[in-house]
Amino acid sequence: MAFIKKTSKDFDVIIGLDSSIDGDIISEGSVRIDGKVSGSVKSKGDVIIGDHAIVNADVEANYCEISGSVNGSVHSETQLKIFKSGKLNGDITVSSFTIEEGGIFQGNCDINPDKKDKKTPDKEKNNDSKNKEKNHKEHNNNNSNNKKTVS
Repeated sequence: MAFIKKTSKDFDVIIGLDSSIDGDIISEGSVRIDGKVSGSVKSKGDVIIGDHAIVNADVEANYCEISGSVNGSVHSETQLKIFKSGKLNGDITVSSFTIEEGGIFQGNCDINPDKKDKKTPDKEKNNDSKNKEKNHKEHNNNNSNNKKTVS
């Protein structure tokens, strides 16, 4: 099965093959990276990482394709595709994940297609901690209300 790479002429940010960015990229639109990026990439659109790209950054996008090399976590609202030339070393949080034969992925994977219906582990942990703390306080209040002083 051949993967089809997304082609778009509507990129807000393009990092060319001979370009290098050391810092954060924040875009309301799509980003294409063919050069080197260190820092973070946050896009409300697509992030396309070309064959020769080297990205040492966490990536957040609506949709993400990796044909080059990425060291960092990837969070994609819809889908992450890793092509046969792609390498990803980092954790992912996605709704859908596909990897072409020959592609490399090392890390933890959280696939959650129904994000609206499910809580994230961090939120569940915070809620559990808050509930335990609340129950502990209520228990202590009940115990203090039941204490009587004897003279």
